[in-house]
Amino acid sequence: MKKKLALIMAAIMTVAMVPATAFASTKLTAVDEIKVGTDKIFTSRVELKKNNDQVDIEGETFDVYATLTNGTFAYVDDDDDNDYQMEEAGYLGTTTGVTDVEIMSNTKAKITLDAKTFNQVAGKAGDACVLPLIVKSGEVGDVVVKFTSNVTAFKTASEVIANVQTGKVTIETEGVKTFVEDATEDEKALKDITINELTPDVLKGGSIKLKLSGNWKFTEAGTVTFLNEDGVAATATIVDDDEIQIDFTHDNFTPNMLTDMTISGVTVKTAKKCKAGDVATITVSSMASSKEFSNVKLEVAKMVKEAVTYSVEDKDLPQIWAGAYNDDTNTLKLSIEENTGDILNTSRKATFTFPEGIEVADAEFSGNGNDDFTYEIDENVVTIKNYSKNNEESKKTDLDVKFILNAAPTFSGDVNVTLGGQFDDVTLKVATVKAPYTVTAKTSEVLIDYRYVPVNDIVITEAEEGILKEDDQIILGVEKMDFEDAGKVEVTEGDIDVDVDIDDNYPSASLYETRFDKALLTLTVNDESTEASTIVISGLELYLDRTLPVGGYALQNLGGYNRQNDGAINILWENSSPDKDEYDAEASTDEAYLAVFKYKAVTVNDSYVDVITSARDQDDSTTNKKIIITVGASTMSVGTETVNLDAPAYINSENYTMLPVRAISEAFGATVNWDAASRTVTVLSGQRIISMTIGSRTMYINGTPVAMNTTAAIVNDRTFIPVRDLANSLGISAINWTEASGTVTLN
Repeated sequence: MKKKLALIMAAIMTVAMVPATAFASTKLTAVDEIKVGTDKIFTSRVELKKNNDQVDIEGETFDVYATLTNGTFAYVDDDDDNDYQMEEAGYLGTTTGVTDVEIMSNTKAKITLDAKTFNQVAGKAGDACVLPLIVKSGEVGDVVVKFTSNVTAFKTASEVIANVQTGKVTIETEGVKTFVEDATEDEKALKDITINELTPDVLKGGSIKLKLSGNWKFTEAGTVTFLNEDGVAATATIVDDDEIQIDFTHDNFTPNMLTDMTISGVTVKTAKKCKAGDVATITVSSMASSKEFSNVKLEVAKMVKEAVTYSVEDKDLPQIWAGAYNDDTNTLKLSIEENTGDILNTSRKATFTFPEGIEVADAEFSGNGNDDFTYEIDENVVTIKNYSKNNEESKKTDLDVKFILNAAPTFSGDVNVTLGGQFDDVTLKVATVKAPYTVTAKTSEVLIDYRYVPVNDIVITEAEEGILKEDDQIILGVEKMDFEDAGKVEVTEGDIDVDVDIDDNYPSASLYETRFDKALLTLTVNDESTEASTIVISGLELYLDRTLPVGGYALQNLGGYNRQNDGAINILWENSSPDKDEYDAEASTDEAYLAVFKYKAVTVNDSYVDVITSARDQDDSTTNKKIIITVGASTMSVGTETVNLDAPAYINSENYTMLPVRAISEAFGATVNWDAASRTVTVLSGQRIISMTIGSRTMYINGTPVAMNTTAAIVNDRTFIPVRDLANSLGISAINWTEASGTVTLN
C-alpha cells in the first residue's frame, strides 16, 4: 500500500504542475528505537540520505550541523570536559559515509559527510550516511536531533532518537493469552515478553527470574533473543512448576548500546481448579545481588467463558495528526482470537467500521495463512472474507490487524473501531487524533461601518515544535468581509519566525468549493520552530459592507492548496484535495486515491464577527445586542463584555426603575449629545432623533412628542429616565424585569 500512497502525492504534484523538487527533503531515519533512563549515556544510529526527488550535493564532502534537544553529547568521562566520545578516531572508523566529527558545544556538532554516499539513490546498497550518536539523555521525554547545513540542496530534518523514561528497564508483554473454560485445549504458548534496557549493561548484572502465579504451571521455558547485540546469549530453564530462570551464557555487551531482550515460546498449562475469571501473572525480577531493577508483574493469561475474544494491545494510544498524510500503520494492534474451534464462519463477511472523518488507507493483517484471504476498503469501512482457520488441527482463527488511517482536518478525539458482520458488535479504541495546530479568536461585537472596523486578536498555537514548516502558510478569511489591516504579529512563546500580510490574489474557483473573492489574512512561515510556538496577530481591521444583516460571521482557516497550485500549504491539508478525481474513489480509476478527503475550509469561530446593528441605509435602528443591568451595580453586561458605570441604575420615589441614558444608548450604538444651556439630551440612533429635557415628562422621537412615565432626572451628573421609556425610544421591545435580583434585561 505504500506504493499506492506514494502515487497519491505523485498525482497531486502532477495536478499542481510544479517540479517534484519543490517537495524535496532530506531523508532522516533513526535506526534504533531506543528507550533510555534519565541522565544516561546511550548510542543511537541515524541514517542521512537524499530523497529520490532531491538534487545531488556537489563536491566530495559537505558539512551538516547536528543540534540536540533534551540531550548532550557524551564525554569520555565526567572529569574530562574537553574529550567527547564522538570525536575519537577509532569510533569514527565504524561509521559509513562520515569523515569527520567536531563537537562545537554540549548540544551542537559539525559533521562532515561523504557527498557520494549521501547522493546514492534510495534503495541501493550503501545509500545512506550512518552516524552513531553518543548522547547523554536529559529529562523524561523525547531526545531530538535536528540536522541543518549551509548547503542549499540539503534540507533541514529532525528525528526522535530516543525516548527518556524513569527506571532502568521497561518490561512488557505483547498481550494476554486466552483460555476457554471447559475447552479441550489446556496448554498454550504465551505471547512474547520483552525487556528493554533504559540504562546500558543492566541486563549484564546477573540472572533473571520469571515467577508464575495463578492456576497455571510452566511446561516450556522458551528461548531468549537480543536486539543490537551479537555477542550476548542466554538460556531459560524451568526450575519449578512456577519458576523459570534465565542465565547469561555470553555477556559481551557493547558499551553504551541499549539492548532489547525478547523471551518467546514460554508455555503454560492450566490446573484442574482453573475457572473463568482466573488470571495468570508473571513477576520478572533480577537475581543479581545488587538488584539491578525492580520487580515487574505482567498479566499473561486468563480463563474466559467466551468462544471468541477481541482485544487491543496494552500500550499508549498512538497519536495521529488531523489532516496529516500517513503511509505507515498508526493504530494499536487489534486481535481476534477464536478460543475454541469452528465458531467463526470464515466464508461470511466481517467488518471494521471507523467513525466519519476517518479514512482507511490500508490494513496490515497477520496471524493468517490462507492465500484466499481478501479485504476491501470503502472509505471508513474495511470488509474481510475468506479469513482462514490458520491452524489445521484446531481449525481456529487467530487474526491480528493494524491500520493506516488518515483523519480529516476537522476530526479530533479518540478513534474507535466497531467490529461487525460475522464478528460480534464490539467497539475498541485504537488511536487518538489531535490537531497539529489550533487557531482561536474571541467574538467581536461590531456596529455596521465601512472601513477599518477593529476586531479581536487571532492566536495560532503549535501542538509541538516544527509542525509548521518553512514556507507553510495559514490563510484566514471572514465570511462576506475583507481584511483591511494585517495588524502586527508577535511570537509570544517559542521561536518560530513568521510574517503576516493581506492577500487579495484570489485563488481560482477550480481549487475550492467556492471562490473566496475577498482580501484574506495570510501568515507565512520563514523558519520553523525548535520549540512549540504561539503566534498572536493583533490590531486587525475589517471592511464591512453596509448591506450586511445583523448576525454572526465565521472566521475560517482556508488552507487547502496555495495560490501557486503547488500542493498542501501546511500539515492540516496534506490528505485533502479539491480535485474530484483524487478524493472521490468512484470518480477515480486509480486506487492511489484511497484515504483522500474532499477539501473543506475549517471554521475557527462561527461567530467571529457579530454584527449587532443593521445597515445604516435601513430606516430603523434594530439591534440584537443584549444588555443586563442590576439596580445599584457599578457594572453592566453588554453582550460578551462588562462595562463600568459611574452612575448605577436606581428605583425612584414613584417606584420606577431609572436607567442611565448615555451608558445604555451608547451600548446600543447610538450617539448621545448634551446641551447644558437647555438641559436637553439628544440621542441619535440610526434614523431616529430622540430628545428629552430634564424635569419634563415628554420626550420627542423624530419630532413627535411621546409621554414618559416620570420626568427625566439628573443623578451624579448623569441623565436617567424610566426603563420602558428608554427602551421604547431606542426601538427595543424585549424587556425583562427580575424582581428577586433587581435586574433588567434589554435585547
